[in-house]
Amino acid sequence: MTDVKENDPYFRNYPGSGLKRTSVYKFDIEKAFSGFKYWRTNDGRCLPNMDSGFELVDNPFDPGSLILFTTYFDPAVAGKSFGGFGIRMPISPAQAMNDKTFIEFDLYYPNSAIGKYMRFEVWSTSSGGEGLQKGPGHIGNNRTQYYIRTADLKNFGNINPDWIGFYKNEMWFKKSICIVTPVTSRSWDFLNIDLHTETCTKVNGEYLMIGNIRITQTDTDGEPIPNVENEKSFLEVEPIRKKYNLNNGYFMVGTVGTGTASADSIRGYHYEIFTDENNLKPECHVGPPGWLLEEHNHFKFRNNKNNIEWAIPTQSYLEIRDSGDYKMHGHCLAWVNQSSPWMNQIIPENITSMEWNPQGIYYTGGNNAAGPYLKVKKETARRIYYNHILYIMRHFMSTDSRYDSSQERGIIPFHSIDVINEDIHESRHTELIQENQEEWKNVLKNVSWLIAMTDDDIKDIRQHYIYLIFKYAHIAIPNAQMAEKYKAGCNDPNIVPAYMRLDNHDHNGSIDAYIREKPPILVYNDYDFTSFTKTRVAYNMIKELNTLWKTDPLYDGRNLIECIGIQGHDMARPSLGIQTQRAIASFATLIDEGLLDCICYSEFDIRQPDFAPGGGALAPAVLNVKQADTIGYQYAMLFKLFEKYRKYIDHVIFWGEYGSGWMQSYLPFDHEKKASQAYYGIMDPHRFIKGHSYLDDYFAHEYDKLKDD
Repeated sequence: MTDVKENDPYFRNYPGSGLKRTSVYKFDIEKAFSGFKYWRTNDGRCLPNMDSGFELVDNPFDPGSLILFTTYFDPAVAGKSFGGFGIRMPISPAQAMNDKTFIEFDLYYPNSAIGKYMRFEVWSTSSGGEGLQKGPGHIGNNRTQYYIRTADLKNFGNINPDWIGFYKNEMWFKKSICIVTPVTSRSWDFLNIDLHTETCTKVNGEYLMIGNIRITQTDTDGEPIPNVENEKSFLEVEPIRKKYNLNNGYFMVGTVGTGTASADSIRGYHYEIFTDENNLKPECHVGPPGWLLEEHNHFKFRNNKNNIEWAIPTQSYLEIRDSGDYKMHGHCLAWVNQSSPWMNQIIPENITSMEWNPQGIYYTGGNNAAGPYLKVKKETARRIYYNHILYIMRHFMSTDSRYDSSQERGIIPFHSIDVINEDIHESRHTELIQENQEEWKNVLKNVSWLIAMTDDDIKDIRQHYIYLIFKYAHIAIPNAQMAEKYKAGCNDPNIVPAYMRLDNHDHNGSIDAYIREKPPILVYNDYDFTSFTKTRVAYNMIKELNTLWKTDPLYDGRNLIECIGIQGHDMARPSLGIQTQRAIASFATLIDEGLLDCICYSEFDIRQPDFAPGGGALAPAVLNVKQADTIGYQYAMLFKLFEKYRKYIDHVIFWGEYGSGWMQSYLPFDHEKKASQAYYGIMDPHRFIKGHSYLDDYFAHEYDKLKDD
């Protein structure tokens, strides 16, 4: 091992190769194939067409054999959103698993398979086990999922394939899969690999092939890389917000968490804008409004036992307001997930089918719609969400008792708010953008209780649920121009429809009481913008909606969608910097054209994948120095990029205060609240990257590319 310079977080020589992974068991496919069995999936999903299955084939690309999966699934026949089947492979002799055990194999997939599959699931059964989730022989909660959605497979997606070939008259790709096994107290006698299809997608005889299946473990006899020793507490280092703030020509920095922000806490000391991960999501609208219950008094709404309509976390945000000069970001008003059960029951009156969900219920996004179903008129659906948005926004940002506020409590101002969260479908963007570069409407999730607002007005963009929901947010907390136009048009049902006047949201046609000089910035928030096609969908949507909004009778001089929120839940990997720059540059062109106001990097943390230098790690586990440097280098790369585009960026929010972020990602402060290598990479990106040049090859020398225009 070469010398490591001590006590300087900004410099390190190459710390050595560390522990390597070795193969402990390799499946001999040709010899053992006769013992492989068609097996029920861990979660019980099974394809109705028994032509689905697997067979042994000669590898058409390299010497040896592969397992060929042939898949059929039609949601219209199955009556379910998801399909899948599994293969069970004996392990002889049985292998003991530990926390450094991996299942690895090579995946071969054709171009036509992209968008058809969701994930592999790896799990185990013991001798004589039936493999049911709670059946005999099952080894506890030992399943691990590995997603193979479009963004992971497509050449310009998140991770480029290792290899490209041609077979069966189309292009094929190869990708190396490595899955960390869950730790169990027993040995594995069988390896089960399940293949799951994508949501509501018809699969008709599609092929995938896997081979080179093996179990590997970390060689504990090698020389390990020493663990990093973070020395300074969060109070001993310069606050991140002292450098990154609007007064310095940068952007605000923030983190998750509500409640009091004291000056000696990480949140209060280092950040100035806060959000909560969960407490303001649509499920805070616990029960249906009274007028909806009256209109459908014979209908059974789910989970409506306590007859409570709202459970808004007012105190959490009031304490932020009263803590000092801090700002608040709201997350979120509309989302397919974490919406109340009564919302999930609502479906459109007229739409009965769609190309990619032929069951007759118009929804997607995790099978969240749930019966019994209530068909509603579009005006009813619009009234529901108009009330939802106005109540939440005015509860905080007005003093009207109509919204359970008061003069005594005062206004709780939000700087910005995620109006709609994650409404672009996970995989359809890849195919549809290739067919039409201007596409966006057919790439959305169109969940039933939102698309019910649009119903058969699907061709009229002004009646599109995204247009309407953002329009409601403009009306909820208006500027003076909006208030004047609302007052002038309140008696014209083409400008202010009747459903907007039914629930006393204005005062004789006036919304002047709710005017704010600086209404909250209205954000569309989504993930996976490192995928070119998903970025293009969001770009198309924002451009068309904001252009059309300028001709609306209620146009208030603001953009309909003012900010694009780029979720940054990602991993330290080559190409992340360049792919992120491509997305930011695309949205920056809309800002330059006056069709967007700003960008925010809305949910930020970095995972340490198995293939990165130093190996994989899950926070809050202590990192070895190579892992810590890799995380720091990736943060430095992205903050150098943010610095480059700083005039376009409003704020960056870390998705965790310290220790562990989302999906056990790493943050600027470790589990002991000490400044990590990530912190130093953020505070001086150029110095950090230059002082850790041993990582340049892994990051494909992207730092030099980011400096180019």
